[in-house]
Amino acid sequence: MKVSTTSFPSVFETAFGNTENSSKDLLNGLKIKKDDTWYLVGNLAKRGGINPGRVTNASPQEEDYEILFKAAMLNTIDKVQQPLSITMGFPFSTYNIYKAAAEQFLSKRHFLIDYDTQTFNNKGSFKKGMFDIERYEVIPEIVAGIIGLKKTVNEPNLDNFIAVSFGFGTIEGGMATGDGLIHRTCFSSHGIRYAIGNLTRELNQKHYLEMKNEHQVDDAFMKGSIFTNRKRIDLKEMRKAVLLQYYKEVVSPLMRKYFTDLDFENCEKIYLMGGGAHYKELTDAFVEEFKDFIPVEVAPEPEKLISIGYLYNSLRISDNKAQRSVGLDLGNATSVISYFEQDKPVTTTPPPIPGAEAAAPASPASTIPAKEKDITIKL
Repeated sequence: MKVSTTSFPSVFETAFGNTENSSKDLLNGLKIKKDDTWYLVGNLAKRGGINPGRVTNASPQEEDYEILFKAAMLNTIDKVQQPLSITMGFPFSTYNIYKAAAEQFLSKRHFLIDYDTQTFNNKGSFKKGMFDIERYEVIPEIVAGIIGLKKTVNEPNLDNFIAVSFGFGTIEGGMATGDGLIHRTCFSSHGIRYAIGNLTRELNQKHYLEMKNEHQVDDAFMKGSIFTNRKRIDLKEMRKAVLLQYYKEVVSPLMRKYFTDLDFENCEKIYLMGGGAHYKELTDAFVEEFKDFIPVEVAPEPEKLISIGYLYNSLRISDNKAQRSVGLDLGNATSVISYFEQDKPVTTTPPPIPGAEAAAPASPASTIPAKEKDITIKL
């Protein structure tokens, strides 16, 4: 089965004024309604907004979570069959706090989405989309990353390795063996946002940043330059300095604290994943520290692995119904949706509300979270 992923920036802003014909397609023209307010989401918010952002590590009760969740699912309902099975998660730092709230959010089962297709279609209009969730599960991000890694890396005997995920909001890590996850090695701490904050404070000493928020500075951080006051400022050397400082003061101490010499002795490889794994300055520092005793490797397409891990967990809880499985990583910087490609695409957008199924009472299987049926997560 081939996995496909769709992604968009995890930012939004209240919509004002005319937004017609401002995008080429739905993914780049996301305009979602919550309560009585319309929001620009993702790339449309970055282009058409002034201060697009989101709360970092938002709880499921906050509007950020619902807006981004519905925007992600809107890009999925024409690619999967319903009712669907979905897996989501949180960093270890917030997992135990937010898990119950996320399960309550997903247990609504029926979701309606108000959205505007005039952003990318001359003949567009305000529409409603609908999707049903049959089964769901909430798991730690690093567990999903390890599942995604095992399904992606072409190593049949992949055991005894350390996985480290560099996210915008948090860095996650842990050691996996053939028997499962070693929980005492799991950690969650400051993500790339830490380095971006230091860069912002340094830039503010010499430049007027026009009140750019951390997501806008993050874009400049990735590009290696920032345009402000009609000048382009090269950030590559400054980026290297703050990333090395981040590794020295955050990452390296975490590796020393959570992994023993015996762990390192048994470890066959360290895999780096997450969007931050694209920064060569960071991965080179990792390689340099462990070059004498453990190989370090950047996983293929590291920014997609957590979402892919969620997808394969959804496949498990759906009783292997690939066409009904979705993995959704609502990241602090990027939201990534994964699904299995189908031979025949689903053509209902938005899907019609089925009369018979709507009238019938929900079966026990449709209202029981997956965790109550099968609590074993196979790594």
